[in-house]
Amino acid sequence: MKAGIDKDKHWYVVRTTVKGEERAFENILKAGYAVYFPRRRVEVQHRRTKTFVVKEQPLMPRYLFVGQRAVNPDFYTLRNCDGVEGILGVDGRPLRVSGNDVEAIYIAEIGMDFDDTKAARIHRREEAVSIRENIARQFPAGQGVVVSDKSNPFAAFGGVVEEVTRTGRIVALMEIFGRMTPVEFKVGQISSVGPNRFLTFQSWET
Repeated sequence: MKAGIDKDKHWYVVRTTVKGEERAFENILKAGYAVYFPRRRVEVQHRRTKTFVVKEQPLMPRYLFVGQRAVNPDFYTLRNCDGVEGILGVDGRPLRVSGNDVEAIYIAEIGMDFDDTKAARIHRREEAVSIRENIARQFPAGQGVVVSDKSNPFAAFGGVVEEVTRTGRIVALMEIFGRMTPVEFKVGQISSVGPNRFLTFQSWET
């Protein structure tokens, strides 16, 4: 994990050369400055293997945050670091940014708020850990369902979800010939009709 943001320092924004964020970051660090390089992680598909790999990207292309000492800050050395194009400012004077704002971005990065990966979506509770869990969230036990696939032998039958199997099949209890019978369905073959509402094929058909 990265070191935290030192809010006792005065923070400034450095503009780097095109695609020079990493080079500027390393050289500013070597020069003895506190520097923060915000990044985000994204999943991209490999063209040949079709597998997904995680890559880091600059959160704000060409911009870094640099912390200076409060007394006698050294902008000359900073400007001369390889990869640095300039320091954002007004009328030639470097413009300070709030340490709290820099820390907020840092905390959001650590919390995966900017990432577009499966791990980040799971962390933010936007995606279930597995396909099975995702289906189980959509069709929890006790959920009333009806078979919406017209090509299925049980089309228009109603029932209630009993469980979701490890393979992601939905097991629903259905009244068939007067007995409650478990029947497996794929996602897309059934539709929800409301929580805790049980339907039999006799009551569904009118």
